[in-house]
Amino acid sequence: MLSEPAFVVVASDDLRALPALRDALRVAGAQVAACKHVGVALDAITFHVPTVVVADVGMESGRGWDVVHAARAAGRLSTIVLDRLGDAGTRRAAFSAGADEVIRLPCDLDELTTRVLALASRAARGATATVYRLHGLIIDVSAHAVRLHGRPIVLTAQQFAILAALFEANGVVLPRERLLARIEALDDEPPSERAIDLHVARLRRRIGDDAKQPRYIEAVYGVGYRLATDAPGPAQLGDSAEDVLAALPDALLVIDAHRTIRFANEAATRLLARPHTELRGRTCGELLECTDCAGTTLDGPRCFARALLPGATALRDLPARIRAGDEHVPVLLTYGQVRADGLVTLQIRPRAEDDPKGSAGPA
Repeated sequence: MLSEPAFVVVASDDLRALPALRDALRVAGAQVAACKHVGVALDAITFHVPTVVVADVGMESGRGWDVVHAARAAGRLSTIVLDRLGDAGTRRAAFSAGADEVIRLPCDLDELTTRVLALASRAARGATATVYRLHGLIIDVSAHAVRLHGRPIVLTAQQFAILAALFEANGVVLPRERLLARIEALDDEPPSERAIDLHVARLRRRIGDDAKQPRYIEAVYGVGYRLATDAPGPAQLGDSAEDVLAALPDALLVIDAHRTIRFANEAATRLLARPHTELRGRTCGELLECTDCAGTTLDGPRCFARALLPGATALRDLPARIRAGDEHVPVLLTYGQVRADGLVTLQIRPRAEDDPKGSAGPA
């Protein structure tokens, strides 16, 4: 099934292990919701329907078990239990609760990342999988639920049946008569091709789709509809700049004179734990919520991007904190000019919490 990268919920109140695991998974290509509290993890499981759940059962004096049970209740999601004690009782309890793996803490991050991605790959190949994801749109067929970037979307029975059929077709064009067959028993009146077009138009409005630049549903003239497997492309930068920027290992955004994000590479989506569709078109201040090391908001005249835009001088390795997923993380920001029409690159590299001046590794 065509989908976005694996979405992983990691729950632990170990303030050293959690950031390390989060960063390792993001570097490996996963989207990660790192949760320091059980309540946040339970919400993340409900909102995101993750591919894999990694739960430290010792968090909050044993409340981490609630996360394991929630993963099972949400559709037996692939689950890895992190065990601080390493005793046989914990292992037996974990497997009885439906866990796929039990790993002792502290652990080898490369091994844990490999196991998470292996579980995600196995889930993607599963013939009985009933949860699909595309550009932030999630459909849970068994629960008859749809979410868009975590927000519940209410659909009619006909709209849900059409959307499910398009996901099941995996990008293959479905003729109108095939879609008619899916909703025939749901319509009060005898369905028609015109009815299909009306249902699809209303479905698109519910999920915020654009018929001219479809993000989710694409019309094939004279035939029917299919899942739009490509999101709308980023703003064209010209001179093959997109190819160069997309290949950079560090997270990188391109912003315009209004500080609106025009381009984001794959490393940026991993670091910020957001798909391209949630990045482009937003202002960098709204998205990143930048602060300095003391926690003071970097806006107005204190905004680094505002300071750079009028001139051509680069600003390098500025220590700051930004929002990544559901937390603020320490980073180094580097701003530079793309060309003379006001576009600016913003490179983001993680840094150690206790190292405000640098020594950051690659994203």
